[in-house]
Amino acid sequence: MNPTHPASSWKLSSPTAAFTMLLVAFMLFLTLRTVLDPASAATGFGVPYSGPEVIPWLHVKAGRDLGIGLALAGLVALRQRRAAGVFVLASIVMPVVDALTAVREGGTSVAMALAIHGSAASYGVILATALLWKRD
Repeated sequence: MNPTHPASSWKLSSPTAAFTMLLVAFMLFLTLRTVLDPASAATGFGVPYSGPEVIPWLHVKAGRDLGIGLALAGLVALRQRRAAGVFVLASIVMPVVDALTAVREGGTSVAMALAIHGSAASYGVILATALLWKRD
């Protein structure tokens, strides 16, 4: 990596790196919670837990969360600030679809879906903006 290249100048001590790693930690928490306590994870996600038949779908969600967390951790480790910003921006579609799914499946109200998944999308918008902001 070229040390004068903007992507490689992202300091791991910067606020954007810290807030990206906070998102990584949250994604890893969601993964562990889904695997260790699927009923609670389903309820926290906003869908009804109807029994063991939903566990495979929760494991799909856990795999998605783990993949997001690991990809972001890798981008931080490689100091790829702008790539992390693009990844976070593209990933905003997930909490939006999650909110729509939770409301459609009757597991939660619109207000609760907005609180849970809307806050995730909002965090993503703010973080992506900070990561993509051009610095001179």
